[in-house]
Formats: sequence, C-alpha cells, structure tokens
Amino acid sequence: MYDRDAFIRCRLHVLAGPASGFGDYEPEDDDVNSALSAYYQGLEAALEQRFEAVLDARRAADSGTRTLLMLFGSTARSYLSIRTPWSGYLEAGLLVRRVEQIGPGGERILEASRRIEESVALSRDAHLEILDAIAAHVLGARSEAVFTSADLLAAGFDDTRRPFPPN
Repeated sequence: MYDRDAFIRCRLHVLAGPASGFGDYEPEDDDVNSALSAYYQGLEAALEQRFEAVLDARRAADSGTRTLLMLFGSTARSYLSIRTPWSGYLEAGLLVRRVEQIGPGGERILEASRRIEESVALSRDAHLEILDAIAAHVLGARSEAVFTSADLLAAGFDDTRRPFPPN
C-alpha cells in the first residue's frame, strides 16, 4: 500500500541517492544501489501520477507550491544529514567494549552518546512532521489517498520488480 508517508519516504530515497547509505541503499553494493535508485525514481513517477502532484520544487506547477516544496527539499536534505558520532559504524561492539574499559570516562561517553541518540530521534521525528505537513498541504484532497500495487501497475510501474541484495 502506498500512502502519503510512502510518497515522502520514496522522495527521501530519490534525494539521498545510491551512495548515501540511506534507507534501503546497501553499503558498498553499487549494483544493488544503482538498481534501487532507478526503482525509487520509477516509483516516485508512478506516485506522482497517482497523487497528481509532485514533491520536487523544480517540477512544481505554481509558485506557491514551489515555495513550500523548497522548504520540503531543505527539510529533507537536513533530515538526510542528521548523524551521531556512532553513525558510520556497521558493528560498534568492539568500540563499545573499549569505551566501557576506560572506566568513568567511558561512562561519560556512553551517557552523552545516549543523549545525542535521543536528541537525534527527536530531530528526525520533527523533520518528518514538517515533511508530512507540507506534503499533506501540497497533495490537498488526495493527501489521504492510498494506492495499491495494481494502481501503480496501471501507471506503468511494477513494484514487484524491486531489487534486493544477494544473500
């Protein structure tokens, strides 16, 4: 099922691009990432057709919508850039153990890291709230619409062809 939230998340994938590691993009798997990028671009086009609206300021029909979508774009880019000191680690177990070994300083590091994680979670939620509010306004009467795979197929997009990384 594809609702407003799915449209927003699709737009985030398109904006992030395959090298970002965002969402479904795989670290260090260029083939899968290129295929996913094409998939999300196709999905976005199908959702735009179904919602009869775009979430990209460069393609907005009128200046009022374009202005709001400029904020949507900057909010999306801000959302995609949110990080913590731990963000780049696929497996931080060894690092956590080492930090724990340094005693009181390690406790401070882990406590501060926990606070950062909490702040980042709040920031992500606030960013998504802004994105949703803008999308709801831009989509207007269709903001509560929900589309099926069959609806997307009618728009020329087959969502069953989503690429997955090899096991």
